[in-house]
Amino acid sequence: MSAGPDTPAALWRRNLPVWAALMALLALSAWAAYWPFKTLNTVTGFAIAGAKAGLVLLVFMQLRRASGLVRLAAACGLFWAAILFTLTLADVLSRLAGG
Repeated sequence: MSAGPDTPAALWRRNLPVWAALMALLALSAWAAYWPFKTLNTVTGFAIAGAKAGLVLLVFMQLRRASGLVRLAAACGLFWAAILFTLTLADVLSRLAGG
């Protein structure tokens, strides 16, 4: 019996390394939270979060093989998240500038 693309063995071979990478990135994120570098912690945290999001998007959401409409919906979601982050940052910065 050959292992097709939807057999449990094929799914384990595809998902187990990604899960291990996500767990390693989680451990790195927890370890980096205790670094004594202020700005570098933020940059490292965002880089790790981006790597984890990229793995989830490409492997678990299967955007590599998705249709154009599904990719457009994912891009719209990322665009909307960017708008929300920008508005939150603008609010925080305006409160810091005010005193």
